[in-house]
Amino acid sequence: MTSSREIKIQLENSAAKKKLLNLKFKDEVDFFCIKNGKLFFLAQSGRGYAESNNDLLINKIKLFFKNYPKIFRILYNLFGSTFVGKNPQRFLEGHSKNNIIINLGSGTKKISEETINLDFYPFVNVDIVADATKLPLADQSVDIVINEFMLEHIEAPDKVVDEIVRIIKPGGHVYLTVPFVASFHSSPDDFYRWSKQGLRCLMKDFEEIECKIRCGPTSALVYVLSEWLSTLISFGWIKLQQLFFIFFMVAFSPLNLIDYLIYKLPTSENIAYGFYFIGKKK
Repeated sequence: MTSSREIKIQLENSAAKKKLLNLKFKDEVDFFCIKNGKLFFLAQSGRGYAESNNDLLINKIKLFFKNYPKIFRILYNLFGSTFVGKNPQRFLEGHSKNNIIINLGSGTKKISEETINLDFYPFVNVDIVADATKLPLADQSVDIVINEFMLEHIEAPDKVVDEIVRIIKPGGHVYLTVPFVASFHSSPDDFYRWSKQGLRCLMKDFEEIECKIRCGPTSALVYVLSEWLSTLISFGWIKLQQLFFIFFMVAFSPLNLIDYLIYKLPTSENIAYGFYFIGKKK
């Protein structure tokens, strides 16, 4: 176990980013090293994929492109779901740049220079490598937590939400997104889905500010249809199915633009790909 004071001393004498110096850690925590400017609170980070999953090829392709964040982000925005509703950048408008902001389960995404990225895998742009169910941060030490499409990959998502509640200051804010109608997509696993009602129940410890569609029903349709067609014509050959899936996702991607026209319709919530929740800690 390492004390918070010892971690601070190591931070001051390392090449880690200055924004990490403002963090407060638990009094005693498992801390292993600072490597390439990243703080490691895990002895061994996850691999990012599981050999037993039937979307292994797709997962490995995603991991490869995540070594090149700008290229990955371009491909993701072009051929993935269409993002509607409020994004994290808009959510952060009006918040002070002096706020301590944690992007939990960040992957390679860099929202702003002030945001601190935390993930279980040491991707490019990650600042802290840690377990989201056992965060090393002190109680009530963070102003804002952002968490995008990560909870479905956690076996015990309630524990992650409990940790978010623990580390956010009273009156602090959370921006969180989850999938609803989405096909299996492991990273490294995939366990859960939430309706709008389910998301509100999950975030019951926060005062709701907004809870709306993040990715619309056409995005859900494209994912499910691509899976269905690729399954139909691959005759049980898993690698071929994944290649066909990629092909259909690219081919059908222009359809996702329809979501900009229909996502505000009331019944779009019944088959939306996913929702976002903005809340204030009670």
